[in-house]
Amino acid sequence: MSILKLTAENRNGRTVISQSEFTSPLKIANPFYRDDYTEVMMMAASAGILDGDEYDIEITVRENASLKFTAQSYSKIFKADKTGAKQRVRITVENGGSLIYMPCPVIPFADSVFDSRTEVRLYGDSRFVMTDILACGRTAMKERFAFRSYRSRTAVYADDKLCFLDNQKLVPSEAELSGIGFFENRSHTGMMYIYGKEPNITENDRIEAAVTNACMGMCIRTAGDSADDIWRYFGTLI
Repeated sequence: MSILKLTAENRNGRTVISQSEFTSPLKIANPFYRDDYTEVMMMAASAGILDGDEYDIEITVRENASLKFTAQSYSKIFKADKTGAKQRVRITVENGGSLIYMPCPVIPFADSVFDSRTEVRLYGDSRFVMTDILACGRTAMKERFAFRSYRSRTAVYADDKLCFLDNQKLVPSEAELSGIGFFENRSHTGMMYIYGKEPNITENDRIEAAVTNACMGMCIRTAGDSADDIWRYFGTLI
């Protein structure tokens, strides 16, 4: 199992990484200190996520700290000969804290198996944004829905009350994923959840987008033919 744990704190008006721990292949780059927040980039010293890999990621944002968490490159999920790969993410944002969690898009290779679970705990007057962008496969290599299984579950709790749940399970052998209700003839899909912020919703002629009010917060779902298009569109909303 590979772990990455970090804690962000507000010290004299600036967000600093007060604690960090990671094991190979995961690591973080030196923080980038912006005017209003600190940005941390996750890096991996491997070509992608391999069969049998297990990633355990934990992010804590203390009171009045402001953090943006990104990744160095797309998450490439390699072929699974045995059990596949797993990822577990636990996020806590305390009262007055702010986190923008924007990992790079996921590309599941042919015959890959991936299971990702994310649990988010928000408290008091916190703010939170997360994105989840998925490709149908390596489209440049004519791989479309050639993976075996992809699972992504996100649960968000506000003051310990469940306020948003997104449970996505895709198995190409069980459903026509390019059809209605799934990718709808597009090659990429994306989900953004926003809590404690008012996004500036705009139209984009390169993607389709729909907005849903959750119990608390807002969910924006998109479909397009480029992960970069969806990534840039999400960036305009925050």
